[in-house]
Amino acid sequence: MKKLMNKTIAISTIALAMVGCNTDTLPDKEGNSFGQLSLTGEARVGETLTSSVTDANGLDASAISYTWMADGAAITSATSSDLMLTEAQAGTNITVTVSYTDNDGHSERIMSNPTADVITNFAGTLEISGTLESGKLLTATLLDDNEFTPESVVYAWLANDVAIDGAIESTYALTDNEVGKTMVVTASYTDFDGYNEVLTSATTAVIEPSSANTPATFSGDLSATVTKNATDDVMGSVVVTDDDANENMAEVQTDLGTTFGTFSIAATGDWTYTLDTTNSTVASLTDENDTVTDTIAISSTDGTAAEIVITITGTTNLAPTKAARITDNMTDDAGELRYKLSSSDIIAAGKLTVKFLKEAAIEKDAYIGLYGASTSTNNALIDLRIQNSGYVIRNNDDVLVTIPFTADKWTTVEMTWDATSASDTVAPLLTLTIDGTSVTTEPFASVSQSLSDVVAGVQTVIFKLGDNSSVSGDAAYYIDDFKLYADIDSTVVQFEDDFESYADGASLDTDNPDSPYNSATAEAFVELINNSGGGSTNPDNLSAKITDNMTDDAGELRYKLSSSDVIAAGKLSVTFLKEDGIAKDAYIGLYGASTSTNNALIDLRIQSGGYVIRNNEDVDVTIPFTADKWTTVEMTWDATGASDTVAPLLTLTIDGTSVTTEPFASVSQSLSDVVAGVQTVIFKLGDNGSETGVPAYYVDDFTLFSDVAGTTVQFEDDFEGYAEGDSLDDDNTSSPYNSATAEAVVAKKAK
Repeated sequence: MKKLMNKTIAISTIALAMVGCNTDTLPDKEGNSFGQLSLTGEARVGETLTSSVTDANGLDASAISYTWMADGAAITSATSSDLMLTEAQAGTNITVTVSYTDNDGHSERIMSNPTADVITNFAGTLEISGTLESGKLLTATLLDDNEFTPESVVYAWLANDVAIDGAIESTYALTDNEVGKTMVVTASYTDFDGYNEVLTSATTAVIEPSSANTPATFSGDLSATVTKNATDDVMGSVVVTDDDANENMAEVQTDLGTTFGTFSIAATGDWTYTLDTTNSTVASLTDENDTVTDTIAISSTDGTAAEIVITITGTTNLAPTKAARITDNMTDDAGELRYKLSSSDIIAAGKLTVKFLKEAAIEKDAYIGLYGASTSTNNALIDLRIQNSGYVIRNNDDVLVTIPFTADKWTTVEMTWDATSASDTVAPLLTLTIDGTSVTTEPFASVSQSLSDVVAGVQTVIFKLGDNSSVSGDAAYYIDDFKLYADIDSTVVQFEDDFESYADGASLDTDNPDSPYNSATAEAFVELINNSGGGSTNPDNLSAKITDNMTDDAGELRYKLSSSDVIAAGKLSVTFLKEDGIAKDAYIGLYGASTSTNNALIDLRIQSGGYVIRNNEDVDVTIPFTADKWTTVEMTWDATGASDTVAPLLTLTIDGTSVTTEPFASVSQSLSDVVAGVQTVIFKLGDNGSETGVPAYYVDDFTLFSDVAGTTVQFEDDFEGYAEGDSLDDDNTSSPYNSATAEAVVAKKAK
């Protein structure tokens, strides 16, 4: 079933009067007046489309040949002027082609314009849930694939088939009057496709007398995280569920003093927490791993108790700092920062420590290398290759680096070397540590292809980006806190640079006579940055902001292709950010003819604990999820070999790391709906129950390609063409998004 929609979609019936055009060669006789073809009727299953041909030259109607087509495929046996639409044509557009010779001998062939997609009625379902006792609450749940406005539904509750006066809502609180009777509910409404529906639920069992009170249950935002310096209120919503009538509410509390702040909660479950940033315990928290909790007692109106737990974390100092910024915009060289010792200062045994950050937009590799007398890449003592998929030590297949690489994150690298026993046949020994984790348990040997060049130890340190061909553009590789020690125990500093003594924008190349770096340095500058990442963020970046503040629907941004543009094999690229305060899941889904969640080609579930592909336990996504961070997702699909028994093939990449080594099969539960490929892309937040409140799910740089290689753009949106606050729902007639879009607006979110 499709989800219930909390909005109205304006649907008009399709009364067609389409003038056709000649799709064959033009008549070759003078005096011909082209024929005209019109098509009338509603593009709806059960209705009849009628074609009508007129020609000023006259024609014999009985001699006209008709060819009806659905999405370009001929409809067998449809050869008359009329076509009764059946379920076989649902979801397709219809055209008719007529061929005839007019009374003046001119041959004509005319094709109509296509209709809109043929709609069909999906029967809704109506069910009763709840405890069958006096004093309990019954709930009617209505689902309809044609979708509808919940507020437009007219309900009627009946006891022993007699309507209960005034019982016209989707819920009914049972009374002693219903004891010993059975219950039925009816629902009357018009769905979004114009179908009038009258549904009746199954009859319940007999209503029993009242029993003991049923304790309430709690869901929704029962926990939240806030940093110690947060000045904005933390808001959430708790859902109280109770079978007892009029008890599904929270006990109101106003400005309650807690251990570290102030708390209020309304009867609806909406709550607000204000952190006391002046509290000494809060102020003393040092970083994100240093936390305290504020536990707040709440209760329902029947006295059932629960707790909301607020976790307060410290923050790392984000004061501006300076670092070396390396780019690569040369086609005959790489960008690099190179430091070279004099021949008298070569270090036989020593240590390098450095912090780096490689931006996610960089496709090329970055490097940290230690060299002796030669700076040929194959002759390095060690050359650490920083790839988007992970780390590799160049030329050394024996040392496998399993520590994952994370783009846009400061990472600390330490290298030690000992060449005191090295010779032309004995290699120096090395260690490598990344963010405090040693790559090996014991020192490993250098694989320099010229041991004679490394027997004396390290003379040159090189931080490099890219290669001698393609360029990286504005994306950069940052270096900071560079220290070179003259001993392995790091007690004697040979050289150090934290780049704070330079002016912002100062060159580190040879055009700066004060630069201590080697003349081979290229495209290296000092930049004032924020410690949380490289480069200056764009605070005015516009993106799609999705929230979920409906209890009968989820928030979503939905883009749907026309049936003629369905992509058999293609690619989706998008960046997203899910804020930390969201307890509910977010989703990125690719769909075919059906948008039922179980029928998706792929539905990536973004949970607070990591990623999951819905219904696919065979593909384990080990890439960690990070809240409040822009993340890039790429999906490809290939349905060219798909059928009702063969699933389309997919790939999934997160921040440049592929989830699998080979394409994997879709687990859609309706392969017939995905054999044609992708028609709809859905970015969704939350569910049809509790709300997310203020925290949001942001989507940006949405690109849909009509090929797997990503060379042909079918649709793209970076949201910069809108004004801040613009709705993306159907109340904005300029929005390119599907009418099922809900709670999606354009908002600023820095990148």
